[in-house]
Amino acid sequence: MTTYREEAVFLRKLDYGEVYRIYTLLTKDHGKIGAIAKGVRKTGSKLASALEVYSQLDAQLAQGSKLDVIARMVRKQGPRIEADLERTSRAALIAELAERMTEDRHPIEDLYELTCWALDELAVDPEPRRAGAFFLSAALGLMGYAPQLSECAGCGRPLAETPAGPALASPQSGEVARRAGGAAHAFSAASGGFLCTNCADPAEPVVSPAAIKVLRVMFRREIELYRRLKLATAIMDEVDDVLADQLEYHLDKRLNSLRFLRRMRGVTT
Repeated sequence: MTTYREEAVFLRKLDYGEVYRIYTLLTKDHGKIGAIAKGVRKTGSKLASALEVYSQLDAQLAQGSKLDVIARMVRKQGPRIEADLERTSRAALIAELAERMTEDRHPIEDLYELTCWALDELAVDPEPRRAGAFFLSAALGLMGYAPQLSECAGCGRPLAETPAGPALASPQSGEVARRAGGAAHAFSAASGGFLCTNCADPAEPVVSPAAIKVLRVMFRREIELYRRLKLATAIMDEVDDVLADQLEYHLDKRLNSLRFLRRMRGVTT
């Protein structure tokens, strides 16, 4: 067997037989791969200690016909994600989306680095949902599904930056929106983004100007500015809803981890 060395993120595992385990790995140079570890479920296996879900790894692999074989794995130094529900649920979303985005052995430029960054941020940020949200925005951009944020997705005209009247007052974070300045706008994933007052349907959800401004920072990949922002819970709720609606509209199958996170917030899906 031909062997090779790779940097990898551990996305998912599946037990196979009595002593085998199959791992889904996102690698830097080979994209998503499936790899089997022999004897890893035996008591005292040294390999098992390195193979911690969502960990970043230095891997030695042997190329197989269908599955590669894990010869050696060393966990890279870095922060560990605490075993609390919020962080592990968002790590699961990052891993599930990274896996969904890629075909076997077809790497997507920047996806490996983005996934590593998001998992590291998730481990250390006091507000873990921020890292998860940024990952979703960047992933949408990589897939070509970024929403229209500055021009109307219906007619293409620039979105108004001044309030258009009480009909577009955001019910989720109206007070925050008024303090932030600017205009609230309706969002439609089916249309491809935000809509002006002429194109918007009254049934579509309205997003505050504060949340729209945060989304613009995120989709421009302004990470340092995003880290400095102090974001109220209501604004993050709106940001999460826009990203989730955009993802679920474009993906052919819903993400289980995203549905779980939305249920935790009491959002009907």
